[in-house]
Amino acid sequence: MAPFLEVLSDLIAKSVEIGLLHAKEPCKAFREDFDRYPNLISRMERILCPRVHFKAAIVDGSFVYTDSANLTRAGMGMKSQMRRNFEGGIVTDSREIIEKVMEQFDSVWRGCHCRGCQRKKFCADYKDILLNREK
Repeated sequence: MAPFLEVLSDLIAKSVEIGLLHAKEPCKAFREDFDRYPNLISRMERILCPRVHFKAAIVDGSFVYTDSANLTRAGMGMKSQMRRNFEGGIVTDSREIIEKVMEQFDSVWRGCHCRGCQRKKFCADYKDILLNREK
């Protein structure tokens, strides 16, 4: 199985647009892996929001995977049978579910919750989100 970041890098190399929301800068080991793929740095859009905890992959607005797992070895079931997390998720092409997941993602991406958020001091992208939203 190819590493997750390699998959993202390969998709970007094929001109697939990828936007990534995450709560905080990743740990040192993940960051070192991330830095091995320069196109992730230059061609993938990222927004940090300290309130993000949902996980979702939305493909062309026609397919969604959403779950509870963090992108860790335990979360993805890769540690071992006895040391993995118990997670729950769905894969669907249901229009109704896709639209709800997309709206959740898009509302955070657009900064809809920023003005009233009480965690701005932890948000590295707060000012950039608002500036881009006002353009």
